[in-house]
Amino acid sequence: MANKLYKLYIDESGAPELSHHDKNYTLCGIIVQPYQAEELKIKANQIKFKYWTDTDIVFHSVDIGQTKNNFAILNNPITKKDFHKDLISFLNNGNYKVIIVSINKDKAVQGGWDSKKVQDRAFDEMIEFFISFLASKQLKGQISMESSGGRDVNFHRRYTSYLSHGLPSLSLSNADTKKLLTSISFVSKNNHDIETQLADLFAYPAIRKILHSEGIKPLVIGSYEEKVSNILGVKLIDINGRKSLIRLP
Repeated sequence: MANKLYKLYIDESGAPELSHHDKNYTLCGIIVQPYQAEELKIKANQIKFKYWTDTDIVFHSVDIGQTKNNFAILNNPITKKDFHKDLISFLNNGNYKVIIVSINKDKAVQGGWDSKKVQDRAFDEMIEFFISFLASKQLKGQISMESSGGRDVNFHRRYTSYLSHGLPSLSLSNADTKKLLTSISFVSKNNHDIETQLADLFAYPAIRKILHSEGIKPLVIGSYEEKVSNILGVKLIDINGRKSLIRLP
């Protein structure tokens, strides 16, 4: 049964609070099997050692985009070109899938949503799509989410709600759901899990891809964001014609 176990790692970008300056609240989920995660870690460490001789470097999308902190080395044009080539190859060839749930908070306000509803809907969409993925292939799944203080309690509450009530839209009882979802855990970024790093790497480009499709902010052809957003398109899941790139409301 071990080969049928999939894990969902979730990272968030922005904040659900309506007062927060970011107009988008986004969850990025990486679906991967344990042995695939180990392969990803090895390949990521090879890149890190190549450029820093240190495997404790954490891939962070904002730092890469702004060439700051450990990624200040990317201010060298040659290093930047080589690193982007290696990172894009790593992202493109890795064996994993991605779920994106992004909420436009301006539209949410217009629809009468409060901060709690923004958070709940994002959590629900992520969990429900993962359950749909597991049910479609008769798999077992576990969820890990980057710890974020008070939101951990709410996410756990949404998780247990599915275990208690099932998912009627898929004709899944609570007993069915318990067989599909076996555990939940909250992890720190200090763990340096490659899965949570992948989630971070895709969150920002995913938002840019969405804003581009909505005609709000163009993607520069050939840019890092455009290349990662193109890879995202390949890594999405399609379940009965519904893609795992979800924009609400």
